[in-house]
Amino acid sequence: MDEVSSLTVRLLGGSPARHGDGEIALGPAQRQAVFATLALHAGQFVSRREIIDAVWGERPPDSATGIVYTYVSALRRALEPAGEPLVASRAGYRLDLPKQQVDVHVFEAELDRARAHRLDGAHQRELESLRSALGQWRGSALDGIPGPFAETQRARLNELRLSALERQAEVALRLGEHRELVDELAVLVERHPLREGLHRMLITALFRSGRQAEALAAFDRARETIIERSGLEPGPELLDLRRRILNDDPALHGRQERPRRTQAVPARPSAFVGREFELGRLRRHLSALLDEGRGGTVWLDGEAGSGKSAFLAEALATVRSRTRWVVADELSGAVPMSLIADCLGAAALDDLGKTVTELCEDGPQVLVFEDLHWADEESLLAWQRLHRLTERLPLLLIGSARPLPRRRTLDVLRSEFDGEIVPLPPFDGPAVAALAEETMARAPGDDFLRFAAEYTAGNAGYLRELFAEFADGHEPDTAPHGRLSAVVETHLATLSVPGKRTLSSAALLGSSFTVADLAGVTGREPRSLTGAVEEALAAHVLEAEGERLRFRVPLVRAVFAANTPPAIRAVLHQEIATTMADSGAPADRVAEQLLQAGDELTAPWIPRWVLDNVRALSAGTAVELLDVLSHQRNLTEEQHEELTGELAALLLPESAAVPSWPTQPWCTPLHALARVRNPSAPRTS
Repeated sequence: MDEVSSLTVRLLGGSPARHGDGEIALGPAQRQAVFATLALHAGQFVSRREIIDAVWGERPPDSATGIVYTYVSALRRALEPAGEPLVASRAGYRLDLPKQQVDVHVFEAELDRARAHRLDGAHQRELESLRSALGQWRGSALDGIPGPFAETQRARLNELRLSALERQAEVALRLGEHRELVDELAVLVERHPLREGLHRMLITALFRSGRQAEALAAFDRARETIIERSGLEPGPELLDLRRRILNDDPALHGRQERPRRTQAVPARPSAFVGREFELGRLRRHLSALLDEGRGGTVWLDGEAGSGKSAFLAEALATVRSRTRWVVADELSGAVPMSLIADCLGAAALDDLGKTVTELCEDGPQVLVFEDLHWADEESLLAWQRLHRLTERLPLLLIGSARPLPRRRTLDVLRSEFDGEIVPLPPFDGPAVAALAEETMARAPGDDFLRFAAEYTAGNAGYLRELFAEFADGHEPDTAPHGRLSAVVETHLATLSVPGKRTLSSAALLGSSFTVADLAGVTGREPRSLTGAVEEALAAHVLEAEGERLRFRVPLVRAVFAANTPPAIRAVLHQEIATTMADSGAPADRVAEQLLQAGDELTAPWIPRWVLDNVRALSAGTAVELLDVLSHQRNLTEEQHEELTGELAALLLPESAAVPSWPTQPWCTPLHALARVRNPSAPRTS
């Protein structure tokens, strides 16, 4: 390798091969693709089959083997000024070159060093390594090099570069370089408008530079751009940043260390209802701990909003002085053993067993680790060690987690867990009524309670927000808004952006749908939707009903549907209805789409379809649809007569005496329609 010490390879911009100060002409694009494949595997043999796949993919020419031989021979001649770096054997070909002479390998090695410095908390060194890594780029990755292998590597390297640029800006911002960052971040935001992290850093850098008005203007541009390009509101972190700027949040002003996540046991909730069975299970462990000195472990399962924190605060109210409580967050995964250190102190990092044993010498102890779905890998493994210590120490260990984000270590830990698992199910009818009684100043009717239970699927957090809105004078509405919508979006923040986009489309499909339906509305192949659907099922946003899927919580579906602007939503509902009608879908599903389209049903096929299918619909759906259609402006006189006739026939069955409209004001078409929708409506005007 000494003879090729002057050969350098540049795949991140510039000429691919250089000898000393001069360029080496490698020839046509496909020959460069062979060279790039060998350079990306520098020091390793690459078989001819792998080279053929890299250059041509699944459809190589019949003469591919001969072409590879010709290309390699030409490359060996071109590289002769640098010695004989290209070696051939039965195993294939190898570019005999140290990795530090290939810019891609230097880039990746520096990224590895940056990660190591990040784990050590050495941010200045991390910044230096990131800058060294990004300094390897002189243009575009694998510029002009064809072939599926080059295409895959180009995408991978570009994503690594963008992530490194984001992290470099984040660290520089932490180290106080906000003024220097503004121009750089402005360029990055323009090039990558959907990267919310870049928007957040630009807004923060402007704010710290004393440019508050510009920071708020940057937020407005970010929100408009994200909504326009993705159809979704930005995530809660970006939305909250505006509030923090307006409130002049001190934490935004400068360099601060990560706050410790240890907290005192929260106060007992002022309005805690239900969960008697689950409380009994946890309190049995407390009794065994306090009365017998017997330890144990409890795993609390519950979706976002199920009330895990309130439940634990209620259950542990009598042992506050013996409880240490730590809550993981999205930053927890950045530093190994961060949760253990926050809960038990730095000494636990040296000898966990000794630290906990000494703690328990003062009497029985309770350790609570909330939101383990955010925990770093090392903390999860240490939590498992704590679980084993409960077998011989007066220690009650409690952990809680949501279904998402999915973590392999957490999944393994949960599947092999041999302690007691306590799930927090949705509230049932009596619990919903009890919560309403505790939290609302005015008594709701039974209809509202039934609506609330169904709309929220018994989610305690959603119920509290819904009741708060009702108590403030807002009538129940299936179009979520305000605080209720914000709470749902916060709970859904862990879903991927592609997953959210898919669910926004799914929300338009009605109460249930198939993957084929979803493919039709998104314009994508069914197999390309697998990842998003599986993610939504794992997060319990969707649930399966045989071959059909449905949103488990109607409120969540409404929030996703609201992400599509109303005008576009109306058009899409009519298009979906058209597709369903053409494919022979059940009449009630077509009607559901038409009713969600709003009052302007402009498609010419709709009146005839409704008249042909009116008997296949439920009475309430048929009346509502006929009423909407009878007010359309594009009807012929004949269509109008037929529709109003069908409406009258439904409102006034043949067996009933036909009343005189003027003398029976309660039986006007609109009042009769109201009675079909609500049989308890009064019969007086």
